[in-house]
Amino acid sequence: MNIRLTIEYDGSDYRGWQRQDGAPSIQETIERAIEKVVGERVPLKGASRTDSGVHASGQVANFKCDKKPAEEWRKILNAHLPPTIRVLDSTEVSEEFDACRDARSKVYEYRVLNRRFASALDRRVYFYARPLDWKSMETCLPLFVGEKDFAAFRGAGSSAKTSVRTIHRFELIEEPVTGMYRFRVEGSGFLKQMVRAMVGTVIEVGEGRRSVEGVREAIESKDRRRAGRTVPASGLCLTSVQY
Repeated sequence: MNIRLTIEYDGSDYRGWQRQDGAPSIQETIERAIEKVVGERVPLKGASRTDSGVHASGQVANFKCDKKPAEEWRKILNAHLPPTIRVLDSTEVSEEFDACRDARSKVYEYRVLNRRFASALDRRVYFYARPLDWKSMETCLPLFVGEKDFAAFRGAGSSAKTSVRTIHRFELIEEPVTGMYRFRVEGSGFLKQMVRAMVGTVIEVGEGRRSVEGVREAIESKDRRRAGRTVPASGLCLTSVQY
């Protein structure tokens, strides 16, 4: 039986989704919870290999097991998982379903808290105290949309065979009363730290350190040194996977 999970997690204390030697990961933590129930290690496939410190509200994964009904796995796993990881849904899918291979697009949000004081409650943001020119930043976003070579936004150590990706949309959702600003980006896939480098480059426009034309030039350069900084992982969240 092939079981699909929808998962949310606070990635602050984990080294990302992917299983790693000597470091806590989301994948391994869930696999260990499954092992406690069935008595053996069962491989878990995730839709997106979120980086260290990145969060998710709609990660999708699948594993194969016949020991329990599919709909019971949500309750079972949540009883064995730490409070920073929750299974939102568990359902049986076709034997052919693969959470990673079958994904058509992924949606990420990057949250920036732009006000004079940090939040006492929410650490899943990038706190930025100085004023930013949000209107200028918003004019940059269409430059990223389409099929492009995003080599200028690829993090060091990326193992991707190609840096060409398709961005379907890149938009800004403003909540100026609360000081919260959310960049929402949907794409066919993303390179290591790509979204964080894209947002970091756009923020430099808001700081007055880079022009809109400078963003275009950075994209076309395919040179990581020409793009902006990589903003902290704390503000990034995988919100959904489209199939």
